[in-house]
Amino acid sequence: MHAAELKPNITVRGPLFPEPVQVIVAIPMGASVKLVGKGTQSNSVYEPILTAEQLSLLTASPAHEPFDGDARKFRLGIEAMRLGLAYEYDPYFSLSIARVDPLPHQLEAVYDYFMRLPRIRFLLADDPGAGKTIMAGLLIKELKIRGLVKRVLIITPANLTFQWQRELKDKFRENFEVIRSDVLRANYGMNPWQEKNQVVTSVSWVSRIEDAKDSLLRSRWDLVIVDEAHKMSAYSSEKKTLAYQLGEALSNMTDHYLLMTATPHKGDPENFCLFLELLDRDVYGDIRSLEEAMARHEAPFYLRRVKEALVTFPEPETGHVKALFTRRNVTTSEFQISDEELDFYDRLTRYVEDQSIKAAADDSARGRALAFTMAMLQRRFASSLYAVRRSLERMRDKRERILKDPEGYRREQMNKRLPEDFEDLTDEEQQEIISQLEDVVASVDPAALREEIAELTKLINHARELEAREVETKLTALKDLLTKQGVFADPKMKLLVFTEHKDTLDFLAGDGREGRPLGKLREWGLSLTQIHGGMKIGDRDTPGTRIFAEREFRESAQVLVATEAAGEGINLQFCWLMINYDIPWNPVRLEQRMGRIHRYGQEKDCLIFNFVSTNTREGRVLHKLFERIEAIQDDLDPKRTGKIFNVLGDVFPANQLEKMLRDMYAHNQMTEELIKQRIVEQVDRKRFENITQSTLEGLAKKELNLSAIVGKSAEAKERRLVPEVIEDFFLSAGPLTGVSPKPVKAGTHAYRLGRVPRNLWPTGERLEPRFGKLGHEYGNIVFDKELLKQDATLEWVTPGHPLFEVVREDVLRQVQEHLKRGAVFFDLHSQAPYRLDVFSASIRDGRGNVLSRRLFVVQTGMDGKTAIKQPTIFLDLTAAETPSEVPDDAQLPDRNQVEVVLLEQALNPLLEEARREREREVATISRHIELSLNTIINRENLLLADLISQKESGSTEPGLEGRIKISEDKLLELDHRLQSRRRELEQERQCSIGDIQHIGRAWVLPHPERAAPGIAPMVSDPEIERIAVQAVIAHEEAEGRVVESVEADNRGFDLISRRPHPEDPKTAIDVRFIEVKGRAHTGEIALTSNEYKTAQRLANDYWLYVVFHCATPNPTVNILRNPATLDWQPIVKVEHYRLKADSIRQPVELREDRAAYRTEKGDEPTC
Repeated sequence: MHAAELKPNITVRGPLFPEPVQVIVAIPMGASVKLVGKGTQSNSVYEPILTAEQLSLLTASPAHEPFDGDARKFRLGIEAMRLGLAYEYDPYFSLSIARVDPLPHQLEAVYDYFMRLPRIRFLLADDPGAGKTIMAGLLIKELKIRGLVKRVLIITPANLTFQWQRELKDKFRENFEVIRSDVLRANYGMNPWQEKNQVVTSVSWVSRIEDAKDSLLRSRWDLVIVDEAHKMSAYSSEKKTLAYQLGEALSNMTDHYLLMTATPHKGDPENFCLFLELLDRDVYGDIRSLEEAMARHEAPFYLRRVKEALVTFPEPETGHVKALFTRRNVTTSEFQISDEELDFYDRLTRYVEDQSIKAAADDSARGRALAFTMAMLQRRFASSLYAVRRSLERMRDKRERILKDPEGYRREQMNKRLPEDFEDLTDEEQQEIISQLEDVVASVDPAALREEIAELTKLINHARELEAREVETKLTALKDLLTKQGVFADPKMKLLVFTEHKDTLDFLAGDGREGRPLGKLREWGLSLTQIHGGMKIGDRDTPGTRIFAEREFRESAQVLVATEAAGEGINLQFCWLMINYDIPWNPVRLEQRMGRIHRYGQEKDCLIFNFVSTNTREGRVLHKLFERIEAIQDDLDPKRTGKIFNVLGDVFPANQLEKMLRDMYAHNQMTEELIKQRIVEQVDRKRFENITQSTLEGLAKKELNLSAIVGKSAEAKERRLVPEVIEDFFLSAGPLTGVSPKPVKAGTHAYRLGRVPRNLWPTGERLEPRFGKLGHEYGNIVFDKELLKQDATLEWVTPGHPLFEVVREDVLRQVQEHLKRGAVFFDLHSQAPYRLDVFSASIRDGRGNVLSRRLFVVQTGMDGKTAIKQPTIFLDLTAAETPSEVPDDAQLPDRNQVEVVLLEQALNPLLEEARREREREVATISRHIELSLNTIINRENLLLADLISQKESGSTEPGLEGRIKISEDKLLELDHRLQSRRRELEQERQCSIGDIQHIGRAWVLPHPERAAPGIAPMVSDPEIERIAVQAVIAHEEAEGRVVESVEADNRGFDLISRRPHPEDPKTAIDVRFIEVKGRAHTGEIALTSNEYKTAQRLANDYWLYVVFHCATPNPTVNILRNPATLDWQPIVKVEHYRLKADSIRQPVELREDRAAYRTEKGDEPTC
């Protein structure tokens, strides 16, 4: 090509550029020319100086489109772009690509709070059971699909790492790797934090282990999520915990930072303000900022919804809203051990106290470990005789080995200690540590060991004797309770039994093999399964794994006996009866256990029994604790929502009860009465009130803005990507890329795929950070997640799936030439030609963040009139098979004039909407930053003035000059922070239009067959359609509905009809998407391709109103709900679907004199 051909807006290609480049301007420079252009794929700017020889290597798109492009490929290209931007049109896009059905509060958090922030710094503090992993997963998908995040770190308590990993994989197809010490060791010399992009790890482990923390802090993340974030709280700015210091460091190494906790504060505003500083030290640098938030009942970056606010979507017909949580009735099941058991208990207690006193005298890791082991013996006795006897046997065996080799034992004990975060560890890790600590002894003196072995042997024999005579009162109490609750009488009644100890699990549920006893529940004839820490996580098809056991419990077994391992990521809301056969001394564990059944999806009130012996010291202490909790629940939680247990860990710390009992065993100034007195003092109504009714709870939302969420959900339902659209696109696009899906069986919508062509692999590698790894081979694929219920092995392909995105990207590359050359379409319902220009454009803020990017279509008629259309307009048109002559458009607006129309009619309103929303967000943050930082600055100014006054009055106080310098430096730093944040916020406030790109141009001609005998009856008449629409609007309004016309938007229907809630007119309890078809008298009914696909997509929410006799004073209305289920005959040459009213398969009667269906209350539609 020549320099003269380099005109603005043409696109050039050649070996000089890695992508097609759109010319912005060409500047002559002697014999050369400077080309300024923009890459059409990357938006990168190019400014090469080209010689005539280099210019000859370039080819250019024609200055004027010849309109000889393939119309089907043109349309496929537009659809590929539209699906790539689907998140812009669907307000709840993630729902189309995730295996979840979110609740109103979850949608509100993600889309009304998180996604509106330019930089997500947020504390989500909903009550337990709100589904925080669902909200986090939706956020991850939304940010990844937009290309805003690549590296995601999730920090959680150790016993929740599996739950996070499992839910993100099962529900969002996001693969996260758990990093623990074994991973660090296996990657010696490398930094796995930098190597892996999606990681889950433990907060206590990372904050405590120096190597783990150091290597983590050398990495950078796009999004960090912290679960149970209250564990990062600090007591004061001078006493920062290791976890708080980790939180500060993480805040500085990520843009997006989401903290999650159900207990955000302890009723102390200053402590809470310090916690919020982790998100933004400028916004919450001073308590006055929090006071301002409390006065306004709204805090930046903070959202808390209490359980009462968590509800379902309204019922479509009644508008009735159901609470998310049923009642939780917790009962203490008291029993007294027999005299014979009491003799054993007393003897065991003497041994425990003797060893505990020795342990207390040894202020070392060994002493603490021994004290822990002794306390564990008492816990095991409270669990079952079998459990304590097995522990005693292991301890005796280990002491006998020590007696044989005391020096070897000394060497082994060097590293044995009780981890500080023991309570946060997984069940598997806890059991391993307990097993190791059972061989810790007070002394390796042979005489002392022999004496201890003799005492252990006596205890073991005593326990065996009781077991042989089946003397176990607790077991009798269990059988009585099961009989009373009807478990034996109703095999379908599910029962969950929790125990702390694997030995007790074997005692109750053992299979009688490999040394395990035959469990008592099996002897009683109950069908059961089990979950414990020694089982692998596995999957639903691998016997002997946790997830298989969960499935087995759901589908066949009546009883599940479980250790704390089932409190970690196992969901059992199909069961409502639970027994805590033993009570963990950490009350937080109780809440985790109860949360397995008392959660969303539970349809019945939960009944939970806590087994407690009232004639042992430990039992009486626990009884006092439950007594206090029950009294407080009566006052503060009469509806039994569980909120008292939610905050119990803040009132009564996790390890306090065990510590007091260990002190009691060691005679360390602690007795049973003192422990009960402490419980009375600490588990006090006032302390619970300080948290649950604190002024800080004024920031909590007691109810949702359901009207806004429901309205947005209706819009989302209509705009949602549905399987039919995705399937149509993939089946059309796949063959172009070498991917050829073959139906597995006719009508199943499942396809065999096979190997992915090698030419797609590089694209897969390039897109991997956003969408995950592209497989080189796939088995059977589906596009509808509902089909996964029939076969979980199917691969669900949807936007965001690497296979779908690779095909979409490759097709878009292939059709570029057809988009640039233009194409011709036919419109069955238009009498005159018109032109369509397709654009993409974005809205950005002053920091370069893209707030919105969309596709637009500008329609220009032969009279020069213009209108904005949706890109789905191409779905209503028929592709021309051969090139057609197009009208001369010399008199129509040129491209620049069309851009002005786009700007004025579409982009400016979009910009204004973005500005208003951004202004609202920035104003709140700005107000708090000004208040917080200016308060700190004023305080520091007063301090500096006082110091200078001392100096001027002649003070000789040592260090005065240094304190003045420190104060001046601090003021400079504070002022710099304030000015910097002001600049950032001003940039975030400023929004502008950018990246306007012309994608392609098409002509649309009247369909050449529109007058043909078989086609003419389907052609619409604008005046008849207008009369029909008015008749339908009148009909709807007569029934008290509010109607909105969307006829001009090409949405696949004409009207949206809403029935307002009787008590809240802003809330629509029922939404209809109505397509209107009018006929002068009677006649055939046909849908366009777009209308038919929309009907498929919306199913029962789509209504077809057929209006006959529109040319008379009395039109008649026929109403058909979910018309896609009727028999439609495809008319391929006009891309329409004709209704076969006389179909044998699905007949429908369209009456001429009156409506076939009236919408009075209680009626059902007839199709």
